[in-house]
Amino acid sequence: MPKPSWPTVETLAEEGFRWVAITWVNNVGAPLVKVVPLAAFDAAVATGVGFSPVADAFGAAGAIDPQHPLARPDGDLRLRADASALARLETHSGWAWAPGERFERSGAPYAADQRHRCRLQQKRLNEEGVELKAGFELEWLVAIPDAQGAPQPAVPGGPYGADRLIEGLDYASALLEALQAAGIPWLQFHPEYGAGQFELSLAPGTPLEAADRLVHSRLVIQRVTRRLGWHCSFSPKPRLERVGNGGHVHLSICRDGVPLLQGGANPGGLSDAGSAVLAALLKELPALLGLACPLAISYQRLAPGSWSAPFQVWGIENREAALRLIPTDADAAPAHLELKVADHAANPYLLLAAVQAVTLAGLKEPQPLPPPVSGDPAKLPVGSAVRLPGSLAEASAAFAGSALLREALGDALHGSLLASQAAEVRRCAGLSDTELAAADAWWPLVGGLG
Repeated sequence: MPKPSWPTVETLAEEGFRWVAITWVNNVGAPLVKVVPLAAFDAAVATGVGFSPVADAFGAAGAIDPQHPLARPDGDLRLRADASALARLETHSGWAWAPGERFERSGAPYAADQRHRCRLQQKRLNEEGVELKAGFELEWLVAIPDAQGAPQPAVPGGPYGADRLIEGLDYASALLEALQAAGIPWLQFHPEYGAGQFELSLAPGTPLEAADRLVHSRLVIQRVTRRLGWHCSFSPKPRLERVGNGGHVHLSICRDGVPLLQGGANPGGLSDAGSAVLAALLKELPALLGLACPLAISYQRLAPGSWSAPFQVWGIENREAALRLIPTDADAAPAHLELKVADHAANPYLLLAAVQAVTLAGLKEPQPLPPPVSGDPAKLPVGSAVRLPGSLAEASAAFAGSALLREALGDALHGSLLASQAAEVRRCAGLSDTELAAADAWWPLVGGLG
């Protein structure tokens, strides 16, 4: 699919667009929004719109956590739209979209802004001659509520089934047309394994582009699904008895134009530099999990034997390895790496900021990479495969202990994230697994359908 050309304000005005939704994503992965008239978009780019820093204290249920250090009425920020990413959201109703970054009123970047941190890490990588490309896979459930308000699949059909595609062909057509109209480049779409579940693979781009595409795509998916009378759930585990939704990230890495994940003599064709990157990511996986899976319900998805990759291992084309290398082969597709543990509660800007920081650290201080794992890590002898953190509390402790991530994110953002993780642990304390799944079943609808 060709790379889209982003529209200008003038083009959108000629096409009848009237409003722009400017989004920013908080610590628990929820996109927040301010809307401006298209005619005022240039001002939203130059000076921004007001945005209280208390939004970083919002929890997964939408309430302000009183123990968060930003849970105070003081101060204000400016949410500035990024004009280079202005895009169509819904053509027939006149809505456009742009991502935003928060700045101090003085004009200085806000130290705890997630998208700015992703931009900064991208700049640091590029200054070292390193280019990282990323692309997300989206899994979601198309559902209707039952009598108890729990999600039930809205589209029948089997795993990866053409029957489900045909049963939901009107939905698929409307969705793909909407993605096309919004200018979102994608690679493939198909019914997934779970009942009523679909998957969309987005085209790769720079870390900022990849994160923007994920946010933009989820808004389009949510809107199209609702317009047809259904709801979509990106929850990591909408129902305990059903499969969960992942948000896998695919990565490719070049240094001075040379791919690092192929062309070498190491397992899977890894170069020495590529092996160093994998070793660094593998070492930091427990700490990265606090960003990749920031909800308590996330850890119900990360179960052994469920193809969710809950072990701290890497493998070559192994879908139960947390880091899956897809090597280049006769098809000439470039080698890339899949981070399988992430879900859609992750703030994509934060996750990719951290991944870039770990990548750079691995290249600067190479460490040995252990051998790849074949087969299901859960069936290996005890001690052969280390289990990743099994709860958000454990992942948060690993995140708190990572000097690399603290330096990469900065004290303000790192501390804000720890406070948000602690709030999520407190929110879910005392809830049964069933109650926990029900509380977040309709994510990204904060607070559910009620």
